[in-house]
Amino acid sequence: MKKNMQPDADVKLLECACPSIRYRIRSEVLGQPESSQMMVGLQAEILRDPLVVQVLHWRQADGWLGWSFHGKAGMEAGIRILCEKGVQRHHPALEQALDALEKYPERLERGIGKVGKILDEKGFGGSWMIRAAVFAYAGVENKAFLQAQIWQALNGFKAVLATDSIDDIVDTYRGKLVFKNNVQWPGIYHLRLLAFTHSWRSEENQKMVAEGVRRLIKLSPLPNISVRSKSQLMAPASFCMHDFNPEMGLMDDAHWMMWFHRMECLARLGVINAVPELQRQVEALARLLDADGYFTKSLSHSYFTKWGAYPGMMLETNWRTPERRMVDLTFRSMLILHYATGQAA
Repeated sequence: MKKNMQPDADVKLLECACPSIRYRIRSEVLGQPESSQMMVGLQAEILRDPLVVQVLHWRQADGWLGWSFHGKAGMEAGIRILCEKGVQRHHPALEQALDALEKYPERLERGIGKVGKILDEKGFGGSWMIRAAVFAYAGVENKAFLQAQIWQALNGFKAVLATDSIDDIVDTYRGKLVFKNNVQWPGIYHLRLLAFTHSWRSEENQKMVAEGVRRLIKLSPLPNISVRSKSQLMAPASFCMHDFNPEMGLMDDAHWMMWFHRMECLARLGVINAVPELQRQVEALARLLDADGYFTKSLSHSYFTKWGAYPGMMLETNWRTPERRMVDLTFRSMLILHYATGQAA
């Protein structure tokens, strides 16, 4: 596997990218301390970013962002945006939001309703797991409620190992596929939570998760499967989780966004080198980079540019020029290659 981007790309992004990308390259890839004069200056620029300013305007008196928990213009999306933009963990808005998220668990129904509780109870990752993943985005995992969800996430991947075919886990109800009773299954929040935490990473657990990913590859592509509670059908959080082994040459723009999102999580998870199919996908990404290390494939979809609980990847202010899009996608490629080669997440 190619060990890193061409060094020219690193240098050029540090010169031409938006403050968020420049900050995160220095922090995540180069390991520079946030206390340096350069990083302090970049942090000030990040706080003037229009989207960051917008999210900060969502703040309520008690620290909650917006009104909802799950959905657009609410707590989950707001914290995700601030973290992706590179806002430092100790910024008052982020600290107060996390405090409110811990203090008011009754608000977890906002935007998701009782479905979130049912999905948690059935092992598909609902409101409680979403909350844990949101804390993990901000680098927090020393909470008892979060540790409990980490083990739920591990159980989700472990459950995959007992599945040889899709028929093992589905029934048909009113003409739709539904998970059988007592089946657990990993969703995007299982993957995100494990990708952004470290306390679970024993050799045994990492081997089990890698085996779970290999089994998901074998079962791919997965159809849409609902969770049934009595006569109610609910959609689990399966965004990006249908096809772990796509034909990259045939992917449309929406599938490319899901691939970038999923592959970044898998790279952070530390399983790439243990799964040949994922190695081949990362190598295909490296081959797509031009001689200077840039990702030049023209992609455009609202999944990239519209931020919410699931979609959103654009850190540049806009993609009105091909250069802005190229910078964003090159940065995502850089992160995947960086973490895929064994760097600590």
